[in-house]
Amino acid sequence: MPVYQGGPYILTNTGIDVSSGVLDQIQGDSQSIVLKFEANKPNALQAIFGISNSSSGYRNNYFDIFMRDSGELGVEIRDTQKGVNYLFSRPASLWGEHKGKAVENTIVFTANSVDRTYTMYVDGKCIFSKKVDLFVPIKGITGQDNAMIGAVNREGTQAFTMNGKVNQLQIFNQVLNADEVLERYSGANSKLIFQSGDATQANYFRIPVLYTLNNNRVLASVDARYGGTHDSRSKINIATSYSDDNGATWSTPVFAMKFDDYEEQLIEWPREGNAKNLQINGSASFIDSAIVQDKNGKVVLLADVMPAGIGNNNANRSDSGFKEINGKYYLKLKRNKDSTYQYTVRENGVVYNDNTNQPTNYRVNEKFEILENNQPLTVEQYSVKFDSNLSLQEYHNGKHVPMNVFYKDSIFKVAPTNYIGVTSSLDNGETWAAFKLLPPFLGINHNATYLSPGQGLSLKNSNRLIFATYTSGQLTYLVSDDGGATFTKRSARVPFTNATAEAQMVELREGVIRTFFRTTTGKIAYMTSYDSGETWSGVSYLDIVRQTSYGTQVSVIKYSKKIDGKDAVILSTPNSTTGRKGGQLWVGLINSDDSIEWRYHYNVDLPTYGYAYSALTELPNQHIGLFFEKYDSWSRNELHLSNVVHYVDLEMNELLK
Repeated sequence: MPVYQGGPYILTNTGIDVSSGVLDQIQGDSQSIVLKFEANKPNALQAIFGISNSSSGYRNNYFDIFMRDSGELGVEIRDTQKGVNYLFSRPASLWGEHKGKAVENTIVFTANSVDRTYTMYVDGKCIFSKKVDLFVPIKGITGQDNAMIGAVNREGTQAFTMNGKVNQLQIFNQVLNADEVLERYSGANSKLIFQSGDATQANYFRIPVLYTLNNNRVLASVDARYGGTHDSRSKINIATSYSDDNGATWSTPVFAMKFDDYEEQLIEWPREGNAKNLQINGSASFIDSAIVQDKNGKVVLLADVMPAGIGNNNANRSDSGFKEINGKYYLKLKRNKDSTYQYTVRENGVVYNDNTNQPTNYRVNEKFEILENNQPLTVEQYSVKFDSNLSLQEYHNGKHVPMNVFYKDSIFKVAPTNYIGVTSSLDNGETWAAFKLLPPFLGINHNATYLSPGQGLSLKNSNRLIFATYTSGQLTYLVSDDGGATFTKRSARVPFTNATAEAQMVELREGVIRTFFRTTTGKIAYMTSYDSGETWSGVSYLDIVRQTSYGTQVSVIKYSKKIDGKDAVILSTPNSTTGRKGGQLWVGLINSDDSIEWRYHYNVDLPTYGYAYSALTELPNQHIGLFFEKYDSWSRNELHLSNVVHYVDLEMNELLK
């Protein structure tokens, strides 16, 4: 039972003194503090609750739980006499607003004198737990004489005042454990389709994807990231989950694409200092998935494929990884200690010596695993850990896994460039086939294009599937007319180079496709095809949204029902020039000349709260499913945050305001 309980308290930049009720009730060295509060117009920095020594000369003797207007939540424990100055926080921890109303966040802070830890939970989820050498209890702040809701009394003056509402304050003279916090204080603003500690054993997720299948199943995919939130190079698998009840519940995740050279480990990546920049160096990985379904029900999923130690920044851009022999493309291999790629994977996976044009005793199976004389070969798997100096160690763990040409310890290795892989599912995402590599569409002396994550496009009245990819100076559309068995390319120039021009498409009407994409101009660009993706118009720009110079991925879908008597599209994007934040959904009405009137927009959360990559789908019940990164994924201060890819259900009438 709490030893103190109070509220609600309305705060308008003046704190409320609760000293007489609180200070005498805090006993012992371990406490739990529960705060339920709303702050949809917060000050830049504000204390939700504070205890202090208010006397002159003791300005830095206080404890407080604080928030910033970016959604960051933290705690300070300061005591000059004890030489203590702790500040622990995590960005992107809070909701400010949802569906136009202030959100009640429930936070639980525990001070555990036995373990010497300070731990913070938000809506039942732990956001940080910090162990210290010198533990100072809340009761142990030297000379404490004041407790305030919505401020900290520093030398008789209220600091860090709050603008908002604290609905409840509870204080316990005991430590609530994680199970108790989850049971009593879970929130319900959003869902986590994938979360730390689930079947993926990943602690981090990025790049959300949603797609509603023709049997009314909603399919989600995501990057399951094991080396923090870093892009490749790292260990990253593609995970999927599905819902058969309009997004209310989701299946246990499975892998659509995975490598086994590195163990799937639930690791907490460092967020401070130079250690936060460390990346797993030796793992192969997948990144940036996109999904589409053909008319026969086959689900096709594409993703970028990276060999061991390769990412976007170090992939060989003048090498496709293939050789052309007698008019056919074959994956080329280099044997250990060789300096050139003298081998290729030919028909039936047989490895040929290209110098002699003769088969070797080696074969590569459908999973790119190597067999010698039809006997599977293995390599020892790696694990990773941080030592006491926060140096990253990558070491063999004793487990043997099938040798693969994408692994760093393989006797044959692919070229160190990026590839595009394709897999498919014939059971609506429950199981996935082994991935295949797409051929080099830009020639053997050019690396593969990069996939635009999100949805591919299935044209309404044909069997055509299209995925958007990008390379420097152009969008490259991958077109399949046979259910993803084979692809050809269509190219469209863009007026900027070296841009991550991630693109998403909608079919405005039969055969008319509009592509919206990320640019370096601070605006979202678009182009149009009037012949089912064969040729493309020049580039134009939206004037409703402003972004940073580096831009952010956008998501767009066409809605099945008319709005205000017109066909409609829905666009998801951040709207901010200062970071990936200010998420909005825009509803555009399609005019007879194919122009779009952007008539309505909806704020996902506060304009200062993080919002990065996102995915939209129309649910079977005509609601909108939104799956998004609720943090600023570009910010170096917001690296390596777990449980920040959220899913929400929105009714269409909530967007039309």
